[in-house]
Amino acid sequence: MTTAAPDRHADPRTRSAKGWRARLGLLASAGETDGPRVAEAKAALSWWRAREFLVNEFGEERGESLLEVIYPQQTAEAAEAVAR
Repeated sequence: MTTAAPDRHADPRTRSAKGWRARLGLLASAGETDGPRVAEAKAALSWWRAREFLVNEFGEERGESLLEVIYPQQTAEAAEAVAR
């Protein structure tokens, strides 16, 4: 049975970058190299790479502000989750 890919991925902030790398490694060791869970982990790692670069180049506040522009869906969902 194949699971359909979700319309949106989990908020990358739910795990650290190290946690997402570990999840991706665990999936690969189990033979899962493609699919929605792998795509989710890769998307989260992409977000963490972008965040690290932006924060290093522009500082914490400006980097977070730029992340909101680059990844508006994840940022909006994170704010929504905090509001609950």
